[in-house]
Amino acid sequence: MIKRPTPRRSVTLALAAASLSSAFLGTLWVASPNAWAQSAAARTAPVPRTLTWEELVPKNWDPMAMFRDKPTALIREGSAAERELMREMREVWDKAPTRDDLKGQRVRLPGYVVPLDMVGDKLQDFLLVPYFGACIHSPPPPANQIVHITLKKPQTLRTMDVVWVTGVLGIERQDTGMGVSGYAINADVVEPYKAHEGKR
Repeated sequence: MIKRPTPRRSVTLALAAASLSSAFLGTLWVASPNAWAQSAAARTAPVPRTLTWEELVPKNWDPMAMFRDKPTALIREGSAAERELMREMREVWDKAPTRDDLKGQRVRLPGYVVPLDMVGDKLQDFLLVPYFGACIHSPPPPANQIVHITLKKPQTLRTMDVVWVTGVLGIERQDTGMGVSGYAINADVVEPYKAHEGKR
């Protein structure tokens, strides 16, 4: 079981965020599998390509390249040096490159829900992130690890629900206030994540 991290803004947590991956999702299970239903259009669409979060990152891009030589262990939490490091990191990560070759592909990607816009008590769009607490309890990950999801029909979703999202992947950089997303998906299907569902 994954423990919820305590809310804090530290250099260690911010730098560790880049190394976290979708491997965490392999141990998760959503308790309410009947919460969402597939649309008729989605059932007749081409079979989606199941992506991992690592595949969204260009092979030649290293999110920590500019920070490896910095003495981060010596930087005191809350200091001016930490604030400057966070500013530099945020600038690099918000401009993180995306993979243009994935544009227009129908994909299926697992992740955690970070709510954005509500319609009544239902969610209209949200950010999909690769690990628990991203954008909520820890700084946002790089832009190529944040996907802006737009739902065709508002759904009942909660913060940090774990889901599969299926739809056409677009390249679209947007500052949502919760984080800068580098990708976007107009979702055909949003359904609960199940640990036994691997690549199709």
